[in-house]
Amino acid sequence: MANGLTGFNTITEAIEAFGRGEFVVVLDHQHRENEGDLIISASDFTPAKAAFMIRHTSGYLCASILPSLAAKLELPQMVTHNLDPNRTAYTITIDAMEGVTTGISAQDRSLTCQKLADPKVRKDTFRRPGHIVPLQAREGGVRSRAGHTEATMDFCQLAGKAPVGVLAELVEDGEEVEGQAEMTGEFGMMRRDGCLAFAKKYGLKVVTIEDLIRYLEDLRSKD
Repeated sequence: MANGLTGFNTITEAIEAFGRGEFVVVLDHQHRENEGDLIISASDFTPAKAAFMIRHTSGYLCASILPSLAAKLELPQMVTHNLDPNRTAYTITIDAMEGVTTGISAQDRSLTCQKLADPKVRKDTFRRPGHIVPLQAREGGVRSRAGHTEATMDFCQLAGKAPVGVLAELVEDGEEVEGQAEMTGEFGMMRRDGCLAFAKKYGLKVVTIEDLIRYLEDLRSKD
């Protein structure tokens, strides 16, 4: 329980899990996107982890990176005029230049993300376009922008990981219809109760961005 909310973990518990290479479920405010993302450090994003993320999320895998890395790799914004309501800073997409086939498999996307976290990474490490979507995190983390991109970066830094993380939205994908090539049920974003149930099923820590902001503010006040 965190801040009186049953089912949620403390930020300290989540940092420890993240540091062990585990996924963490992060929820934002109900008046923002009101959704949960699955996040993990890019350095821990093995093919097995990639396969799990692809299976249990939207499958649209993004990588949280710092502005300095975007500049180093010459990754411009995807569009000149960003009309996304939350101003998510999408860059052009990438695949690893070597060691991949089409770039879409769990194996390939794992390698691309791990290469992003390599301190020796260079512009020519990647080909463009690709199947991983780098997102430029705002300097200052969630205290500057209360988004999942920034939360992922904050967790990387708090856990002492390379400053590159992987994130994807949790979605409701319905249930199978026997004998038919379609699903039934809910097909929208996974909200609070669904995220809590998902985290419990797979033994994952689940936190909110609001709690992360409070945690960082407390750390700042102790400096």
